[in-house]
Amino acid sequence: MRGSPPSGPGEHPSFHRCRSFPGASHACTLYLCAALGLTACGSPDRSGREPARDRPDGRAGVGFPLRLEDATGAVLILPRPPARIVSLVPSGTLILQSLGAQDLLVGRSDFDTDTALVHLPSVGGGQSPSMERLISLDPDLVILFAGESDPSTPARLSDLGIPVFSIRPDGVADVQQIIRQLGAVTGREGAADTLLKEMNETLAEVHGRVRDLRLVRVAYLLGGSPPWVAGGGTFIDELLTAAGGENVFADLGSLYAPVSPEELLVRRIDLLLAPVGAELRLPDLGIPLQRVSPDLELPGPGLAQRALELAALLHPEGFR
Repeated sequence: MRGSPPSGPGEHPSFHRCRSFPGASHACTLYLCAALGLTACGSPDRSGREPARDRPDGRAGVGFPLRLEDATGAVLILPRPPARIVSLVPSGTLILQSLGAQDLLVGRSDFDTDTALVHLPSVGGGQSPSMERLISLDPDLVILFAGESDPSTPARLSDLGIPVFSIRPDGVADVQQIIRQLGAVTGREGAADTLLKEMNETLAEVHGRVRDLRLVRVAYLLGGSPPWVAGGGTFIDELLTAAGGENVFADLGSLYAPVSPEELLVRRIDLLLAPVGAELRLPDLGIPLQRVSPDLELPGPGLAQRALELAALLHPEGFR
């Protein structure tokens, strides 16, 4: 990754290269600390098991034992749906909430600050959590971010016999796969199917509204000084493209990196986008700046709706 990120606490496995920086919005820090990287996820269908069928209480009546390959290539085998889950990945927590599985959560990380979760005990950061606090919660599943910067946590949990499932929600397809996987893990495959159907319908609507319109050249600034931008291969890049935009930093060569104001000037940008709450220290570039919801940086079932909102912003003529 180009440049030397400012120092600061970082929870994402790749944050040894991309640490949280002054001026970033809360959602930006949350995302960068828990949602970078791209690793292929295994498909639950490879196990050859019969698909689960939801009982009236939302839990699976059949389909277990369950065998799933996570984002690290490790195989998770669950004899039954977990009843006590600790999620150390905010996007994973969000997906569990959207699946109606919030009641299964018994612990969270410091980055899960939703008011519906604050009653849950925190085990610290998503990386190198307090093992004493985590173990005291007696989890039968821990959701981690797949990465290389914290090998000790999954190894320690494995030694203790506590099942681990690692995820990497970088692209839209990754998020959709995680929805399928966590739907299977929690016995809520029907809820997962509903979420995916709604996401695909919304993305199809966005495509229909912008497909014949001129591309708007945009740069997404996450905050910081110099500002960090979203490059190609990120779900933010995918959302910009889906909304009828052209990410001028798609060729960045990194998922995220700081760029100079001079580099912004030479990119022929129509519009700068930045989340509400992110601090930007930029000279007058003569380029319009539009603030957007920080929720755009949270990879979960709401991504399709964020694409729709972006499309309406970039192409109001398509929404009259």
